[in-house]
Amino acid sequence: MAEQGKTAATADDIDFVYQQLVKGLGRELVTDANAEALARRADQDGHTILATELREWQAPC
Repeated sequence: MAEQGKTAATADDIDFVYQQLVKGLGRELVTDANAEALARRADQDGHTILATELREWQAPC
């Protein structure tokens, strides 16, 4: 149970999640609530592939 609490807390920290994604980690931290903010951040930093992946993640199947 403690692991879930830790994940939920860090998923709210856009900077932490973004840095993990840039390193190729942290995909489990992407949520409906933070995906768009993360995509905007990736666009700003020139990580176009990451931004595209995040937007695809949000798209309905």
